[in-house]
Amino acid sequence: MSLDEMKDALERIYEKASEKVPEIKSWNKVYQFIIEGDGEFYVEISGGKIKISSGRHQNPIATLSAKPEVMKKIISGELDSMKAFMTRQLKITGNVLDTVNLKKLIDTGLGKE
Repeated sequence: MSLDEMKDALERIYEKASEKVPEIKSWNKVYQFIIEGDGEFYVEISGGKIKISSGRHQNPIATLSAKPEVMKKIISGELDSMKAFMTRQLKITGNVLDTVNLKKLIDTGLGKE
């Protein structure tokens, strides 16, 4: 899964989750993703829409860093993000507690509510 494929997967996850979790539409959050050795992108959720951009955001609510294979497994649903965090495969800086919302979005979008 390339960076572009990860971005596409996150967009699909958001679309599915926004149908089931209406509060997502009121979010105003930015999550930074750092894929070690592969690049960076950020996910901006605002005004009921998701925007995914390459590069680094100036003020993300939280930054998630992982090796490419770990992030791919999280986005595909093969690896629970909380388990990845607890086993130090996923590093989170910033507002760690708010990433629970991101986990809920991903789990819901993958049909794991």
